[in-house]
Amino acid sequence: MNSLVKANVVAYRRRYAAVIAAITIGVAFLAATLYVGSSVRATLGASVGQAYQKADLVVTPDFWKAEEPPKLTPAQAVEHVKSASGVRATLAYENTMLGAELAGGQESVHVTVTDGDTALLGTGLTEGKAPGVGEATLNSSAAAKAGLTVGSTLTVQVMPEGGKPVTKELTISGLRQDPQDPSSAGYSNLQLSKQGAEALGLTFTPATILVGVEPGTDTAGLVDQLGAFFTEEGLPWAQVGTAEQRVTEQISQLSGGVDALTWVLGAFAGIALVVTVLVVANTFSVILAQRTRELALLRTLGARRGQIRGMVLGEAVIVGIVGGVLGVLIGTGVVAGGAAVVRSAFKLPYVTFGFTWAPVIVGLLVGLLVTVAASLRPALAATKVSPLAALRPSDTVTVRSKAGTTRVVIGLLLLLVGAAALIYGILPNDGGSDAFQTSFGMAFLGGLVSFIGVLVLGTLLIPWAVRQLARPFGAKVSGRLAGLNALRHPQRTSAIGTALLLGVTLVALMLVGATSARSTLNSELAKQYPVDLVISSSAENPLPASLQDAVAAVNGVESTAYLTPAGATPGCPGYGSEQEQANSTCAFAVAGDEAALQAVGTDGAKAPRLGMVAVGEYALQSPDGAVPTEVTLSDGAGRTVTVPIDTEAAAPATRIVMTEETRTKLGLPTTTKTQDEADGYMGPGPQLWLKADDTVATGTLMSEVAKAAGVDQGNLDGALPIRTIASQIIDTLLMVVSALLAVAVIIALIGVSNTLSLSVIERTRENSLLRALGLTKKQLRGMLALEAALIAGAAAVLGVLLGSLYGLAGAKAATSALGGFTPGIPWLWLAVVLVVSVGAAVLASVWPARRAARMSPVEGLAVE
Repeated sequence: MNSLVKANVVAYRRRYAAVIAAITIGVAFLAATLYVGSSVRATLGASVGQAYQKADLVVTPDFWKAEEPPKLTPAQAVEHVKSASGVRATLAYENTMLGAELAGGQESVHVTVTDGDTALLGTGLTEGKAPGVGEATLNSSAAAKAGLTVGSTLTVQVMPEGGKPVTKELTISGLRQDPQDPSSAGYSNLQLSKQGAEALGLTFTPATILVGVEPGTDTAGLVDQLGAFFTEEGLPWAQVGTAEQRVTEQISQLSGGVDALTWVLGAFAGIALVVTVLVVANTFSVILAQRTRELALLRTLGARRGQIRGMVLGEAVIVGIVGGVLGVLIGTGVVAGGAAVVRSAFKLPYVTFGFTWAPVIVGLLVGLLVTVAASLRPALAATKVSPLAALRPSDTVTVRSKAGTTRVVIGLLLLLVGAAALIYGILPNDGGSDAFQTSFGMAFLGGLVSFIGVLVLGTLLIPWAVRQLARPFGAKVSGRLAGLNALRHPQRTSAIGTALLLGVTLVALMLVGATSARSTLNSELAKQYPVDLVISSSAENPLPASLQDAVAAVNGVESTAYLTPAGATPGCPGYGSEQEQANSTCAFAVAGDEAALQAVGTDGAKAPRLGMVAVGEYALQSPDGAVPTEVTLSDGAGRTVTVPIDTEAAAPATRIVMTEETRTKLGLPTTTKTQDEADGYMGPGPQLWLKADDTVATGTLMSEVAKAAGVDQGNLDGALPIRTIASQIIDTLLMVVSALLAVAVIIALIGVSNTLSLSVIERTRENSLLRALGLTKKQLRGMLALEAALIAGAAAVLGVLLGSLYGLAGAKAATSALGGFTPGIPWLWLAVVLVVSVGAAVLASVWPARRAARMSPVEGLAVE
């Protein structure tokens, strides 16, 4: 029987090719997912390990954990470690941040302050010498970018404890290797000596002590000795261990996100494997149905049912092993190649491909188990073939059959229960974060259960949808035949359609969910930030009105508005009594030209009407949640006015806004009290509001605006940066998830092609008879293409509809904490999903159609 199994696999290799392709893609996805996790850990080991690569032991005293000042000073701790028996060298260091003038102007730099033998520092010198007082070393890439060399002068800004910012100049004494540690990578990196840091007015409290050990020293004994010392000195939490142990601990701390990433990717790999099971099971069913005569002949010759079942499972084992091996090889190659490309293209030498045997073993086992599991039902069906069985395959499940009734009942039950939980999850709730988590969890669980119900009902839904789509094509013979052929074996149609339905639904869910989340976020942002960018100033350093023209001339700025202070509520220092300040909210008012305010507002935000003010969402917080209808403003000189609130106008979250005409009418001041006048409270100065025209990247626009205004980019606020970051996150997530889900769709399309190919083989005599009766090659190809399009179209339409509903519900549940909900439907992208799904299915039908059309009618009619 073994020789027969091998002979069958070889004889039917073309029919099994698509099965192997589906298994290969699914296993490759799984193996790549596992390799991503191991490679990220290996990369973390290479990057984090750089800091400790020249040390034998690592000591972290963690002085900051002491509730009271410990009796052991940092200097004493370092000295004790240095004097311990077996220690040849030590290097104590602390990491901090400073401001420095580099190529891009003022920027934050990562600083390592060291005390001891700098030969233990992970980043070795590439040029020059270690720094002394008034000197520093700089990492090579930062020096090259800033045009600095050994001997160059670098200006830094330090903030001595209890003092004001001070500018100092340092001489570059040497250049060091670029750090690979994730905590400092991306920054320019300076290294100062302890004496040099103290000369700048900085304090030094070593966070880590690197230890070099004499050859032959009992390392474990030294670790115990130092650990006991720190415990006796009141620092029981101090960590003493080998460099390898420290690297392992840090990888464990940093790899939490890696584990989460692996699980997320694993979920998508699971989806791909579910689709693979559907495709493989359907393909095996079709292949065995076509081999009914062969199986009957084997039974006639004496083969037992167990032997037939073993033969089918044996073929599945061989196919699974081949697909698994290919999948593991491809998954390994993709991740290894990707790591090499990243290492070379981005000049990141620490990026490492982490080879482990787990992806190989798991990939092979999953490939084998998935194939065998998918072939079990077809194998059991094959054992029921009697020696007198006919060629006609008959495994249709109808609603009137017992199996069909059970399927309908189970599917409807799951659908209704899931839908109820989903509706409960998206209903409004006011119970805080716990209630939100419960509601979101219910919505997620309800969506999952209801979708499983839809998949269970797929045997009925897919054929029904195909039948409806086929109606318009019934006028022509080829169209009518395509519809009939697509429904000839409903189980085949529903199995392959369900596989495609799964992928398309999830893609549509992500598209609609992401679009709705973006729309909701933008709407809520418009309430809190009804302006793209705001340049703020203080009463001590007011923003001059002359800057408005300079900022307005920046490319990407559509309009501007200059606003000046216009009083404040009595709750602000200097604007009311102590009792008023204690019992009411502080909110400052600003005023600007009505036309300018109208021009800079986002999403049609209106300027307040004459004699009224617009109030930000958080400007007048009320303990009882009541919404005020008017606000009292003070001029700071003892006079107050009560102004009605214009609820149709918008203002930034913590501000009160009015027009210049209203300010003049109310007689409110144009300046804010200084710190001296307001008991040390720094009040706001004038503001410049901007509206972007969306022609320039946000980062570039903010940089140019800050430069034109002569302010730090950190002084810019508003909806634009938040909106841009949120959109980038949503777009990136959408792109990645859609790409991952595309794997499942591709596998499903392979199933469409494979099923169609096998059906063409099965209908060879029928197609030849049609050709003999006058059907042209073009009509035959069109008939097969339409058959594929009907199956894919039915699945895609149902998938888009279901995905849209689930996407809206999911976005509603996920954004319920924001308050409102603004649905968004990406009609164009949903149309693209439909067109691509149907188009890909039509392309998948090309090879089977060409094969069918190439055979002459006489040759086809002669086939048994």
